[in-house]
Amino acid sequence: MLHLTTATAADLPALCRLVNLAYRPGTGQAGWTHESALVSGERTDPAQLAAVLAAPGQVLLGWQQQQLVACVHIEPAEGYGYIGMLAVDPACQAGGIGKTMLAHAEATLIQQYRLPRARMSVLAGRPELRAYYLRRGY
Repeated sequence: MLHLTTATAADLPALCRLVNLAYRPGTGQAGWTHESALVSGERTDPAQLAAVLAAPGQVLLGWQQQQLVACVHIEPAEGYGYIGMLAVDPACQAGGIGKTMLAHAEATLIQQYRLPRARMSVLAGRPELRAYYLRRGY
């Protein structure tokens, strides 16, 4: 079962570790959402994530057995919400956690921000990710 919370400064180390693991894993750790072949280096650092937490919006976290396994960033914009940084620990991928986090992000945008539409950006070099989001109406 997934326990959902909103990120705080205390979550920054675990959040940074999760995002880097999901997007830029080491050799042999790659899940299907990684972008290591397209972009090198770490995806983020604690300072960048602290800036995200300080800006309008929020980062939603998904926990299993007190381990951070997923996150998604939502941000209000003019007439729509922005969804980004959807990340799931590669060891937990393909189990529905990403779908759950995306649904929670969409519901939060509607309920808290009154924004019934959402947008996102995906690297052009990742057609499988683009297809995943297109199947979900993006």
